[in-house]
Amino acid sequence: MKQSILVVGCGNMGSALTRGLCLDKWHNKYEFCLYDKVLPKAIQIANELDLSYVADINEVKSEPYLIFLAVKPNQIESACQSLSQFRNSIFVSLAAGVNQEQLQKYLGEGRPIIRMMPNLGVEVGEGVVALHYNSLVNEENREDLLFVFSSLGWIFEAEEKEFDQITALSGSGPGLVAVFLEAMMDAGVNIGLPWEKSLKMVVQTMLGTATWLKKKNCHPGLLKNMVCSPGGTTIAGIKRLELSGFRGIVMDGIETANRRAKNNMAEE
Repeated sequence: MKQSILVVGCGNMGSALTRGLCLDKWHNKYEFCLYDKVLPKAIQIANELDLSYVADINEVKSEPYLIFLAVKPNQIESACQSLSQFRNSIFVSLAAGVNQEQLQKYLGEGRPIIRMMPNLGVEVGEGVVALHYNSLVNEENREDLLFVFSSLGWIFEAEEKEFDQITALSGSGPGLVAVFLEAMMDAGVNIGLPWEKSLKMVVQTMLGTATWLKKKNCHPGLLKNMVCSPGGTTIAGIKRLELSGFRGIVMDGIETANRRAKNNMAEE
């Protein structure tokens, strides 16, 4: 009989995580089961990926190997309480701002727990995924899970004290990048390009730039210097951004997201 994986929460991140794991065919090794308080969300993803779902947690009879807690921070306590019957499952929490101590309190003592901070890129196998294990996740399970999670993108272990910063930079990052891409697309429309063509150009430019930097493993300043000809168009555009305080605005956006992450539980 296959080991099972229970995904609790089928919102944007829960569904992205599930799709990312299924993209690498992990549903052939593990029996996936989906649950969401809004049942149609679970049904939609289950039908899309040919997975099972439950309308009530009590319908889960066998103890899952993994339980992903992909719920909002203000829902995490009630979600944990509803899963208290599973004594031997490994719990993987995606809830921003909820630390290991709080999770252990909600779940009860003696539970193996992993904090995970993924971003939306996990859906296409190009995510950034930070992990922090508590001491009850044994070495064998750690190695096994690193292999499973590697399907999602770049996986790394992090200190728990770093999770707020990681949340701000890579967790919120796709939203900030999307705003920048949309602004570039609008600029293309403004100078006379159809928005469909402008969007494709902008997305491909971002993809090519990111892929180049990843392959070369170099500082982005090097790429900037390579494409800035003396007196050319690129340096003229960059000057305008610098005069507008572009870098400072981006940095302030990340700092604001970081403050929000630190106060997440209080503000939810």
